Amino acid sequence: MSLITKPAKAIVTAVALVFLWYAAMAGLFRLSEQAPGALVLFPDRYLSAQDLPKGISILKWNRFFAILASDDAGYVRALYAAGFPLVFPARSSGCLSYRGR
Repeated sequence: MSLITKPAKAIVTAVALVFLWYAAMAGLFRLSEQAPGALVLFPDRYLSAQDLPKGISILKWNRFFAILASDDAGYVRALYAAGFPLVFPARSSGCLSYRGR
């Protein structure tokens, strides 16, 4: 007899799939840098806005997330090197959008 119910298994599976999706997005973005901006979660835990690597602009910064951009090649690697654990692509549309609402 299983200790985990079917609804609990479904929830765990859904959470794992979402986690894997976002981890894959972060990994592909690190390699390709194919997005107009970068999104980092809880930026103040890792770096202050004044200590960003050179050439990176702040589009939006609050305690929950920051949207950053740069025209320089390698800026995503620079964000990882600065201490951010995950850097996601921020697009102009979609669920990781950087447009104001």
